[in-house]
Parts: sequence; structure tokens; C-alpha cells
Amino acid sequence: MVPYRARAEVSGANEVMGMCRERRWLDASVRLTELMLDRPEGEPEVTFFLGEFCRQGVDLLGVPAVGAMLAEEGGALRAAASSDENSELLELIASQRQEGPCVEGYRLGAPLYDVDLRAQADRWPAFCARALEYGISRAAVLPLRLRGAWLGTWQVYGHADLPGREELELTQRLADIAVLTLTQSAYLRHLNRSAEGLRTALTSRIAIEQAKGMLAAQWGVSPDDAFQPMRAYARARQCKLREVARDVIAGRLRLPRR
Repeated sequence: MVPYRARAEVSGANEVMGMCRERRWLDASVRLTELMLDRPEGEPEVTFFLGEFCRQGVDLLGVPAVGAMLAEEGGALRAAASSDENSELLELIASQRQEGPCVEGYRLGAPLYDVDLRAQADRWPAFCARALEYGISRAAVLPLRLRGAWLGTWQVYGHADLPGREELELTQRLADIAVLTLTQSAYLRHLNRSAEGLRTALTSRIAIEQAKGMLAAQWGVSPDDAFQPMRAYARARQCKLREVARDVIAGRLRLPRR
């Protein structure tokens, strides 16, 4: 029997380890959300975010490699990112388009927490041979998901063993954050485009109304009657109405009264 004092010391040590793990996970999640502002110019967004998630996953889980695959139209998987740029690792991930634990997990729509690749050599001969040659003998497959729908998979690769299910599920939260960050980033871009379009439309409308008012005052007609020569001029020359309006306001264009 473990003495009471010893049991207390073990419990305290486990609590400290748990707090350290939680802190590292929180730091990783904050880093992923900050990346919305840090993406280098020209780097593909999906590759950037998922690559950073894979690197964070290696640090959190203490494994040799983490990879990610995304589903294409029709259900085929393609390699999207990895924890490093090692060509052999990228080839290993990409080789699962037709067979391997990623394809299996994605088709089943269920996580695979610990796949012994030596035991599956007959099932996925090409992938297992490549993995074992690379020094990988175990793998886990979990979802890249949004609201329950699988968008692809992320994979953990180990030499002899893998982290437990609790650690994998904790890191799954980080994968969920990565997908949400990507979704939020795309939504913000959509809002920015919409806002820019609205600003352009409002600015154009203001210029057109101002030009109509100027012509109406000059000709002693209604704004609607003043608008017709502006529209006819723009159509005849295949130019934008707002450009005609700005030229009228600036005095660069004198329209004939109709």
C-alpha cells in the first residue's frame, strides 16, 4: 500500500502536470487565433493555418510527426499540411489518397485512436511499407470537422507508441479551433469585400445625385430629367455612370441638354 503522504505527493505531481498540459494547450489555441493577423503575404491560407496546427500538435503530443488531409469534391483526400517540410513525410501523407488509415477513418466517419501499421501490412501494403521504411509503426486519425461534418483528417504518427485517447481528444479541440479560424477568416474576407462594395456603391450614388442636382439647377429641369443625358452619354461611350458624374462635378464635362 502506498503511504498517505506518498499518495498526496503523487497526486500533487499529477495535478501540476495537468496544469502544465492545460497551459500549453491554451497557449497553442491562442497562437492559432492570433495567426489571423500574422499570415505572410502570398502564403496560401489553408496551408499556413493547418501547417501551424500540425507543428503545434507535435509539440503538444510529443510525437515525431502530424499531418493533415482535406477532402476534395468526390470524396478523395489530398495532402494539405504537415508538421515539417521533410519530403518523405509529405510523400507518406500524400500516399493515402487510395489506401491507409486516413482513407479508412474518413470513410467510416470515426476516429482511429491507435492503428498498428505492422498488423495492417496486408490491408494497406503500399502505405504500410512506406511508413515502416520511414520509421513510423503507429498512427491515429482524427477529423478536421465543422459542425460535425468531416472536411478531412489530421493524423498523428509514432515510432513505437502514441499518446493516449485523452491527449488526442484534447488536441482535437485545437484542430477544431484551426478549422473555425479558417472559417472565420474567410467570413471576415467576405464581410470586407461586401463592405468595400457597399462603400463604392454609396460613393457612386452620392456623385451621381450631386451631378444630377447640378445639371437640374443649370437647365431648370427636374433631377430625373437631368439624369437622362448623363445615362445616354455613359452608354454611348461604354463608360461608368459614376465617372461621367465625377467629370460633370469637376467641370471637365459639359453635357448637351436634351
